[in-house]
Amino acid sequence: MVKYEYRKKKLSAKKKLYIVLTIILLIIISIFLYLHYVVNPIIIDATEAKVRSLTQSSVENAVYSVIQDEQIYNELIEIIKDDNNDIQMITANAYKINLLSKEILTSAQESLNNLGEQGIEIGIGTFTGITLLTDRGPKVNLKLSPIGTIYTRFHSEFTSAGINQTIHGIYLYVETDVSIILPTDTKIVNTTTEILLTESVITGKIPDTYLNSSQLDEMLNLVPKN
Repeated sequence: MVKYEYRKKKLSAKKKLYIVLTIILLIIISIFLYLHYVVNPIIIDATEAKVRSLTQSSVENAVYSVIQDEQIYNELIEIIKDDNNDIQMITANAYKINLLSKEILTSAQESLNNLGEQGIEIGIGTFTGITLLTDRGPKVNLKLSPIGTIYTRFHSEFTSAGINQTIHGIYLYVETDVSIILPTDTKIVNTTTEILLTESVITGKIPDTYLNSSQLDEMLNLVPKN
């Protein structure tokens, strides 16, 4: 009889333990699902714009730390004219562009790595999943992580500035992927930063092949990128 009562109490204790463990497990699952489906989207909405702004600012600072020469246009582009001062050819200096591209990529990668180490701060109220409390309260640091290779693309644009005068601008597009480390997931934010590298006023008639095609863009982007 004593053994029976002992076994009964032991089974009852195990049953209670299983119930407690089941309740704890359900609570953990509920918290996980709440974070994943409710909190994460709010965090993304609250931080995505900040991450894009910080990323673009970091890339711009990186590019301008490399582009310090105001006469860089003449280093990148060569304009060949005939005896009548008409433009015969516009060519890109592949060596200079390739060197510039490598320097920009290295600088931009270092800048994004620094941004990743700093992270981004949001209010602890965001983690409640209540919209009204978004970014409220003490700040919590979320880690950022640059992902993969930074891609660059040059674009050449011609704009009329009067009779036989054309403004030629060279733009750089830098595409980056930065992930936000969330409580139960990660969110990848893709950012494209447009930067005017240099521009110059060209005097003389420019052939239509340069005005109406991507011929010069192809020359600018023909060089290999890291």
